[in-house]
Amino acid sequence: MSAALAGLSALTLVACTSVSPTVAPASAAAAATAPAKAATTASEIAAEAWAGARERAATNLLRTRFARVERGDEAAWLAPLHPAGPPSMRTSQSAIFDRMTGMGVEDLRLVGVRETTPPVPAPPGTAVEWDVRASLTYRLRAFDSAPRTFDLDLTLKADPARPSNLLITATAPFGRPQPWDLPGLVVRRSDSALVLAVGDHDRVEEVVRRARTAASRVAAVWGAARPAVWIAPATDTDAARLLGRTADDLAGVAAATDGPLTPGVGAGADRIVLVPGAWTSLRPEGRDVVMTHELTHLTVRASTTRAVPVWLSEGFAELVAYSPVDLPEATIVAAALERVRASGLPRALPADADFDPSTHALPAAYGLSLLALRTLADAQGTQAAVRLYRAAAGGLDVPTSRLDDREAAVDAALRASSRMTRAALVRDWQARIRELLR
Repeated sequence: MSAALAGLSALTLVACTSVSPTVAPASAAAAATAPAKAATTASEIAAEAWAGARERAATNLLRTRFARVERGDEAAWLAPLHPAGPPSMRTSQSAIFDRMTGMGVEDLRLVGVRETTPPVPAPPGTAVEWDVRASLTYRLRAFDSAPRTFDLDLTLKADPARPSNLLITATAPFGRPQPWDLPGLVVRRSDSALVLAVGDHDRVEEVVRRARTAASRVAAVWGAARPAVWIAPATDTDAARLLGRTADDLAGVAAATDGPLTPGVGAGADRIVLVPGAWTSLRPEGRDVVMTHELTHLTVRASTTRAVPVWLSEGFAELVAYSPVDLPEATIVAAALERVRASGLPRALPADADFDPSTHALPAAYGLSLLALRTLADAQGTQAAVRLYRAAAGGLDVPTSRLDDREAAVDAALRASSRMTRAALVRDWQARIRELLR
């Protein structure tokens, strides 16, 4: 997992990248606290006697229900909801259906269903409830080339004598919600952006407009910008839940790129989540910088196949994001210069550990990384930085024994793409820092 934060004292902005966590296995503690098996009387149907039937019924119900989303069949989507359930459930499920279809959800696949609270024995004619957790995958039409996974917790109800006639009495996301779970979500779709935002018209349209600006800026450097899914929730809490984090984790973070990564394959289902507290505190140019930074990550992740050191990943995203910004370099990297004044001239490029949020020195690490990429770009042109990244991130053959050595891949890429050594880059980078300190 890599963080992506961009620091600038004048614009007060931070951005972040992260990778989606895998779904956690069921808690052993939950199994330990499951209700003990109850004694069965002659008039009752034992839980084990209808276990297979209820499992098949739950699987069939959910598979059929989610297939109705792509067909736009709302009536069939709502049909399994218990008629005696709260009206709010039917209303919320209707809204979720509208958001899913508006987003272009497709390829919905049920991966598995398992019981989380087994039912107890009951007489025929009794309505028995039990809980299940369903795992599913989906794609967003025209944006995802790979699936994303999500989990749902559901409460089902049925007569043990007729388990195929089961109904849903409750449903809620387990763990991380999906964008369609956000009340008030507005969908705006274009060829280059799918904007999923909560807020008034002006807020939604601002995200649409700035997404377009970011795409233009990334394409100007990388050659093309990946069509992106932008999510703008209403609260920092919602942003944290979408990212699988806590609100404290996102303190000062204005945006984050999130999505599953498979070694050797480009990312195919990334999302960029705006964190409203920090994002709305930025000046307009700061918002453009943050969104360009994150779209750089998303675009690069989709078109490369190997991880690179964090200094290269973040430095390159900063290089692209700040390219059109007319500010003195010393202002942009003020935090880095302050750190150098306090600790002395760095002898090596930032290590991955320097980007750990617990260091409380992220803006300095980002500033130093930006200066390294600018040093290369000023000496040999911006495209030299692009060639370096492409080569280090999969464009070069690296001996199998060194596949996990990301710095070694950078060294090889430097020699192949720019005929520069790491020592020469560090020397010129240090000279640039000294000049800024004058």
